[in-house]
Amino acid sequence: GPAHPPNPRELAERYPSGETAQLRRVYVRAEHRRRGLARRLVGELLAFAAADGGYRAAYLHTDPNVPGAEAFWRSLGKIVHDEREDTDGGNGVVHFEIPMER
Repeated sequence: GPAHPPNPRELAERYPSGETAQLRRVYVRAEHRRRGLARRLVGELLAFAAADGGYRAAYLHTDPNVPGAEAFWRSLGKIVHDEREDTDGGNGVVHFEIPMER
């Protein structure tokens, strides 16, 4: 799960390591985008985590300044914390929970 720091403490508590599948560095080269590859890759990763049986949640965070990243993750999950709304600005990242297949 997300470590505190640098992530907000409430996220580290909500998504503890060992119970949380954390997606990191999902990337598709520009010339292969808009073909469903990332969606399929994420689906396979979530199915793999669900088959393990030990995870109760899937979590990730993204930099909203990366073109298309925030919109892609919004299409798959829900925002659980947006650091752009923090009074101190946080790190400016957006945190998501993605539903796991059961």
